[in-house]
Amino acid sequence: MPRLLLSALLALTIGTAVAGGYPLGTMTCDDIAAFASEAMQWRVDGKTREQAMAELEKREFKDPVEKQNLATIVNLVYGTYGDSWTVESAGTIMRYDCEVGR
Repeated sequence: MPRLLLSALLALTIGTAVAGGYPLGTMTCDDIAAFASEAMQWRVDGKTREQAMAELEKREFKDPVEKQNLATIVNLVYGTYGDSWTVESAGTIMRYDCEVGR
């Protein structure tokens, strides 16, 4: 059930799916997973959502959709889904959702 809710949230938050999944810009599903684990580590280390968003602002993006996708991940990590995730599971979940096109 939580996986279904996560998938629905991602679909609504990221936008309309395109052939094969949501737009990733130049990122891969592995990139998405790595960032999710990194963001979860920030939370575990005690960084606030605002500090995490500031870290995101420091990054350079090749496509605007990349920043939007990573901001969505930060919001998931710092939301109620993140309450039950580990650093490893955050990456695993986000990779899975990316690979199945959600």
